[in-house]
Amino acid sequence: MTSKQGATHGLLFVLSAPSGTGKDTVIRRLKEQGLPIHISVSVTTRAPRPGEINGVHYHFISREEYHHMLANNELLEHAEVHGNWYGVPRRPVREWLAAGEDVLLKIDVQGAATVRQKVPEAIFIFLAPQSIDELSRRLSARRSETQEDRARRLADAAYELEQQQWYDYRVVNRQGHLDEAVEKVKAIIIAEHCRVQPRHIEI
Repeated sequence: MTSKQGATHGLLFVLSAPSGTGKDTVIRRLKEQGLPIHISVSVTTRAPRPGEINGVHYHFISREEYHHMLANNELLEHAEVHGNWYGVPRRPVREWLAAGEDVLLKIDVQGAATVRQKVPEAIFIFLAPQSIDELSRRLSARRSETQEDRARRLADAAYELEQQQWYDYRVVNRQGHLDEAVEKVKAIIIAEHCRVQPRHIEI
């Protein structure tokens, strides 16, 4: 989505959420609705979960490959989350933005803090669960982690929820109200293109 106000670069959006809040579902629905935005696919050293596709959900790579990318400054941001390493490849993001196209980064609060320092003009959106109890039920329902993993993710979620104060926008993804959350994220993206003084993003 290229700005109608004369901006030559696309906009960079950052979406963060505690694990299990539904950020992948929100992103998938945005794409299904034809929103013209590139979703940056992060690299990770963790193993794929059932149903995850390499190159679609993540680029699943070895720790050796990851550290090679890190050493060569090929990552816009990187962080260790839940015992695994994640990072955003820099080159495709830079190329999309330079072409005037929007990019969305799906990253955790650590990665978002790094991007905030490097790219302060990025737009930060926090997707929040309705409550910690609701988040616990969602994690249990997806049955992709051990009980120990779920406990760790819930503990991390408490910290992540404290970080939402650093975001530009907060959207609550209430159980059973996915469309409402999707429409709010879409409205944020549209509104940012209506600014009198567009943000100028440089990577």
